[in-house]
Order: sequence, then structure tokens, then C-alpha cells
Amino acid sequence: MSTEELYEYYKGLLVDAQVETGSRIMTSSTKRGYSRSFGVSIPSINDRVRDYNARCRAINDMCLEATGKSLIHEEEVKPITIKQ
Repeated sequence: MSTEELYEYYKGLLVDAQVETGSRIMTSSTKRGYSRSFGVSIPSINDRVRDYNARCRAINDMCLEATGKSLIHEEEVKPITIKQ
């Protein structure tokens, strides 16, 4: 695969993660729950968002390593100056 095809592949993975997380967030509660019937924790919206952020970082790292291009464009941090 060429680097452009790899970039588009990782971009598709990122979109898939976003769509999947969006649908799961819409059905999640704001508080974490617990199912006594099955003995498992039910994730909250924050749990889902943290999982999504971790997935995005991992996909971006793999893309950056394979293609040299980042999927996430972060703004540069500008230093704050204090006027006296």
C-alpha cells in the first residue's frame, strides 16, 4: 500500500470509531452502573469518551508511524505574556 492509501485507511478507522462511539454515547447513562444479573459494570458517558480518546490517539500514532502524517491537527501552544 502507498502512504496515501494507508493514510486514507487510518482516516476511515478514525471515522468508524467516531460513529461507533456516537451511537454508544446516545444510549449511555451519565453515571456508571452495575448489572446484578450479569455481574458486569455498565460504562458511563465519561467511560465511553475516555475509550474513544484512547482509540483516537492509538490510531493517530499508528498512522504517524506508517505515513509520517498526523490525523489530528493540534494547534501550537502560544505562551502567555503578562503586561506590566
